[in-house]
Amino acid sequence: MKKMEKISNYGKIFLLVAWVNLTCGCVELDDFNITEKPYVDKSSVELYIGEGAGDRDRIQLKSAPDGRQYTWTSLDPSIATVTQTGLVTALKEGFAVIAVASGNDQTNVNVWVRNWIPLEDFTLDKQQVEVKRLDKAQIVAIPVPQNASVTDIRWTSSDPGVAAVYDNGWIVGNEIGNAIITATSADGKEQQVTVEVVPATARFKITAANIPGYAAGNAGTIGYSSQHGGYVVLNLFDENITTFWHGNYTAPVSTYPHWFIVDLRRTVIITELMMQKRQEGAGQNFRSATGFYFYTCPDVPVDQNDPEHGYPWVLQDEFVFNSQTNAEQHYLFEPLEARYVLIYVGPEHRDPGGAGNAYIQLAEFGIYGY
Repeated sequence: MKKMEKISNYGKIFLLVAWVNLTCGCVELDDFNITEKPYVDKSSVELYIGEGAGDRDRIQLKSAPDGRQYTWTSLDPSIATVTQTGLVTALKEGFAVIAVASGNDQTNVNVWVRNWIPLEDFTLDKQQVEVKRLDKAQIVAIPVPQNASVTDIRWTSSDPGVAAVYDNGWIVGNEIGNAIITATSADGKEQQVTVEVVPATARFKITAANIPGYAAGNAGTIGYSSQHGGYVVLNLFDENITTFWHGNYTAPVSTYPHWFIVDLRRTVIITELMMQKRQEGAGQNFRSATGFYFYTCPDVPVDQNDPEHGYPWVLQDEFVFNSQTNAEQHYLFEPLEARYVLIYVGPEHRDPGGAGNAYIQLAEFGIYGY
């Protein structure tokens, strides 16, 4: 224990001597030199040489902060030189580094020097563009030759309120209508594209209020042929493929035709339909329909109590349905106006490969438009 105390006392004496030396100025320390890395307005540049390059063979670099002394050096003056004011001049094709030093620190700027290849012409990758409202699309300018040194194109729109255009040919559809997009090169060559801004379509939300006379249970009403228990016709519109519409399979068992009416509550533009069967697993057979008729009715006075004769139905088309796939099946057509929709699966659409019953089984039905 005494030996440990002796070592401890020596330590105390050493610390005391060190403190005295510092306070008396006996120990001198070097100044700690703090430097600030120079800031340059470019980290890399491309310069060009050759006929037609013009003043693209030089660039004025700027350094900061102001009021300090800077030393400018080219690490390969055979490629590019630099003045002490930061003016870089290209001499031949290649790569060089410009060092900007201040005090004990420096910043490097990469310089690529290339032979100038003039832009002779350009084309556009499309002449007509359709873009949805509030969506965007791009027109790509293809230079001739493709390795032209500079391919800057100026883009303008005849009506930015309909279709605005930005750098690199990006178009944004602002309002429904038409506009002309013009691309212009530096030497005045022009190419034009016709843009049509169309409405953004979406799947209409269908609730019980859209099915005339809708009621839970297995009874048929004025808005649909039949349904069984919880397998209601409204399941077609819930965007959930695990639920489904199932025709009544207890007395009175439903049979063909199967149909339903949708009241969209206002005049809309319809652009697409989608139908999907009840999802089938291995060894199951839920095949019921091979097609359907698509009827519409305008926003006119109707007699909802007479689904067949109370509406001035217009047959728009008959569509084929593949009952052997679980996937969605979409049907596109020219946009049409309507308020009421009737989907009618007739006896001729009964799937002969079904399980021998005469009731309908479908998972989803979508009506798209705006």
